[in-house]
Order: sequence, then structure tokens, then C-alpha cells
Amino acid sequence: MEIRQLKYFLEAARLEHITQAAQSLHITQSTLSHQLRQLEAELGTPLFDRVGRQVRLTEAGRLLVRFAQRALRDLDEGRLALQSLNSLESGELRVGVITTYTNSLLSRAIAAFATHYPGVHLSIQDLPMAQIERGLQDGMLDLGMGFINPDAESLLESEPLFSERLMLLVREDHPLAARRVIGRKDLPSLDIVLQSRQYISRQLIERHLARDIAGRVRIELDSLQAMQSIVANSHLACMLFEGAVIAQPGLRAIPIGSPRVIRSAALLWPRERYRSAAAREFARRVKADLPQNIRAAAARDG
Repeated sequence: MEIRQLKYFLEAARLEHITQAAQSLHITQSTLSHQLRQLEAELGTPLFDRVGRQVRLTEAGRLLVRFAQRALRDLDEGRLALQSLNSLESGELRVGVITTYTNSLLSRAIAAFATHYPGVHLSIQDLPMAQIERGLQDGMLDLGMGFINPDAESLLESEPLFSERLMLLVREDHPLAARRVIGRKDLPSLDIVLQSRQYISRQLIERHLARDIAGRVRIELDSLQAMQSIVANSHLACMLFEGAVIAQPGLRAIPIGSPRVIRSAALLWPRERYRSAAAREFARRVKADLPQNIRAAAARDG
């Protein structure tokens, strides 16, 4: 059994299509089919049911997926361990970050890391939280920066950084614009813009406020910047966590105080996996470069 056969097998299992898997792997269709047949012959059992160019995993195939992923992940961790022996002179670091933090917190840390360690290829990916969690679990990311998700605590290790309050963003001529804090009783009168339900921030909002905003969500979209632009040009309000607020004239961000909805920003690590020297050093620089006011807030809240 060869490493490349396991990689071919996992890609065919992921796409469930021989032609598409071959294209993704940059090999010919016949090469992929031959390698899969060799793997099945060595294991003595079919791994796929074939219908034309499409394939479906057999029970044996579904069982092998878990072990093949583990084997490749262990090999990748061995590669990372060897890379760390080079004193950060070479290698690769893959970091998944929610867009909010890429824009507001990481630019200095990224620039400093790239300057000090030019031999390390740094890949920063803007991703939703769910994709960051999946990438860390699957070994496709070495480090994440997002926020603590209690539902993923058994799979990831979280290193808290600071806390963010949920804010209501309105135009300065909105009826609630003069308020210092927004309470639960104010919410049913609003017309609201929210991120779509694929985002964990939206799920967190609904976990605490679903009853109060039922029937009041008029627009759902992905872009936080677009949400704020809509608010600036309408009577609508939006809810977002304070780190995502883009300061601009004519808008007011007011804390929602009752109930107080908080999310905790964190560095995210895959549980029980090797942490490369590059990942540890990048995490150190992120923590060192956090703005002073954020560090003070983290100390106050913690």
C-alpha cells in the first residue's frame, strides 16, 4: 500500500466521481482507476460501488476512510515535526481566520512573521468558523483564529484572547440612536439585517435572542461590510459583535445589554496534534500584537 494510493482513494471518496477526482489530482483517469483497483486487490475487498464514472463507498470503503485520514494526518504531523527542527528556516504554516480578525488584528503579526522568517510559506485563509473547525480537525489547517464554540470543545483546544459584546448598529437618526444600551424590550420593534445561518455568530445570536427577534429579520447576507452599508442607507438595524464594527460617520453602535451576549475570541488548535514551531511562534506574535485596549478588556473580563 502506497501513500499516493491512500490520497487517490480519499479524493475519489470525497468527490464520488472518477473523472473529477483525476482532474483534481492532476493525473489521468486511467491512472486513478488502476491505482484504486490495485488498492482493492491488496486489501481483498471492493472499496467502491461503480456506476459509470460515479462511485459510492462500500461499507469497507467507509471504514477505510477514517484510517486513511488518520494515517495521512500522522505523516503530515511527522513532516511538521521535522520542519520545526530547521529553526523556522523553511516549511509551511496554514492559518484559518474569520474575516473580522484578519482585517483588524493580524496585519502586524503577519508582516512581522514574514519579515523574521522568510523561508516559511505563510498561508492565511479567510474562512467561516465552521470551515476553520473542519480544517483543523482534518489536518488542512495548523492554527485557527476565531472564537470559542462550546459545541467543538471536544475536538479543538481554545486559547482565549478577549471578549466581544453583541452590538446593535443603527443610523444616527434612528429612534434608538440616543440610547446608551439596548434591552430585550427594544428588539421586537426593529427591522433587522443579520448574517445567514451558516455563520456561528448568527447561531449564537439566535440561541439567546430568537424569541425577541422572531419575524423581524428582513435581510440575510454574508458580508459584514454590506450589512453596515445597508444600515447606513436605510431605517434597518443590524446586530454584530463589536470587533466587526467598521467605524464610519452617521452610524452608532450600541451595546445590547439585556441579555448580554458575548463571544470570546481565541486561538484554536487541533486537539492532540503536534504544534509546529512556526504555529507556536505565529501564535506568540498574535498575542503580543493585540491592541492595548483589547488586552485590557481581556484582563478585565477574565
